[in-house]
Amino acid sequence: MTTMTEAAPLSTTPRPLTRRIGTIVRLLFANPWTAIYTPLMILGVILLMNIAIWSIVRASIPPEGDMDSSINGGVSFLFIYMLVVAVQSMNQAFPLALGYGSTRRDFVAGFGVFALILSLGYSLFLLAAWSVERATGGWGVGLTFFGTYELWQAQWWEGFALSLLAFLLFFAIGAATAAVYVRWKAGGMYVFWGGLVFVGIGGAALATWLDAWPQVGAFFAWAGLVGGAAWSLIVTALCAMAAWLILRRATPSGG
Repeated sequence: MTTMTEAAPLSTTPRPLTRRIGTIVRLLFANPWTAIYTPLMILGVILLMNIAIWSIVRASIPPEGDMDSSINGGVSFLFIYMLVVAVQSMNQAFPLALGYGSTRRDFVAGFGVFALILSLGYSLFLLAAWSVERATGGWGVGLTFFGTYELWQAQWWEGFALSLLAFLLFFAIGAATAAVYVRWKAGGMYVFWGGLVFVGIGGAALATWLDAWPQVGAFFAWAGLVGGAAWSLIVTALCAMAAWLILRRATPSGG
């Protein structure tokens, strides 16, 4: 006699949104070397090189001489690297996420959380490094690596806000760039970057033609450091929206 057993019915209840987004975030953080360890190690090497060079320069100054603090843009590497992280993470994780059954909406939301976590984390890191730099008189040699003269005169929350806005902007640009590549590959990238260059040059040309640069400078002077930077949220939002609209019809194989 053959005994028949009924198969248990499959659950049709969708997983909670937080779990679905959490899965995407864990996928994006699966290799922390790319997003965390490597950029911090490179930034540390750049800082040590700057301290060594500035120490040699200061040692060559006679006792009766004097020199101003050194200000360089070494920390800008971190912001540019986050754009690269955004591009790499989206290109690598998008086909995996869809292969595991995630939706495009969940992937974009998870990527947004991933970008926000890194932006907050790195902004706090830069704030802490900036505070140490100020407390030690520029690492003992008058080196201004994690800030500028304006930031040294600002409140701590202003430095944090500026870093956060910059990280969010670079992540959004990276997401839009990666979405274009996922959808249209190299051809889309040429059009995308060509369009950005055209818009940038066109805007500068228009401001020059209208002789509006004094008004632009006056506006940012009125808005202040953080107020002026806050306008970057418009570009950030547009890039994030563009990434979502493009990925809605993208496939892992492109096209």
